[in-house]
Amino acid sequence: MIFYKTSSFGNDFIEIEENDLPDQAADKCLLAREICDAHRAVGADGVVFYSPCRKAGIPLGDRPRVDGFNFQIHNRDGGEAELSGNGMAGLAAVLFQRRLASSPLRLHTKSGQRRVVLLGRDGPVFQLEVEIGRADFSTRQAFPFLKEKQDSYVIDDLKFYPVAVGNPHAVVLCKEEPAAEMLPALGGKLASHGQFPFGVNVEFVYFSAAEHPPDGTAALRPASCRVFFYERGVGPTLASSTGSAAVFAVLRRLGLVKDHLTIESGVENIQVNWNDGIFIRNFTRLVCRGNFYR
Repeated sequence: MIFYKTSSFGNDFIEIEENDLPDQAADKCLLAREICDAHRAVGADGVVFYSPCRKAGIPLGDRPRVDGFNFQIHNRDGGEAELSGNGMAGLAAVLFQRRLASSPLRLHTKSGQRRVVLLGRDGPVFQLEVEIGRADFSTRQAFPFLKEKQDSYVIDDLKFYPVAVGNPHAVVLCKEEPAAEMLPALGGKLASHGQFPFGVNVEFVYFSAAEHPPDGTAALRPASCRVFFYERGVGPTLASSTGSAAVFAVLRRLGLVKDHLTIESGVENIQVNWNDGIFIRNFTRLVCRGNFYR
């Protein structure tokens, strides 16, 4: 089975075209768990399965003439997710490399259509603009505990801001720089808490001393912040585009940022912008193409 592997800010994904799936790989959840195993297989944070959306009236043999691509993503634990910004970027890099699509690329996800624009390329590295979309602070499907006129909530003494950006997130604003060794346990506890029927991705946000504390009262607005990402079904990750979008959405709602934010993930800086929706400036590396044997 042919696969591609990509990395966006250190967040890595495997891309597989559905036509290349053997019959025994019909269980995508199982396949995702197997191929994401870093010790027995390829290793990745998740798997993107894709297929072309053909235009009405176009013969099936005319493969390049499509109306975007179907995008389905499974996390490392096999669970299906609604959206992934870095997963969309990885798929875009593969499709542009294979010359199966042109910019702007339209992707059909569980959360609706999203667009990826090619801004430039340097060998295996693609510079992309990825549309995440608008934030939703009122979805009781993901957050059944929501109350009117309440922004933050507390679970097990941990204050967070719930927001959906295609997938659910809990954003924690830290007044002090958190101890790195504590964050995986805190993130895992919140991500799997029973209050979230579909689980939740968690972001711990910290402003350096050069910026103001995240209490919503300071007049100055931060230009950047540091974020620790914990993704449901994956665990700690080096980066997350939807997580970055969630952080931006919460800070913007609180009046702490305007239309631009730089997020320091520890690997590379992530640029988040508002333009009638949230967009991520993404750098994705095409790592390899290979065959996976089951």
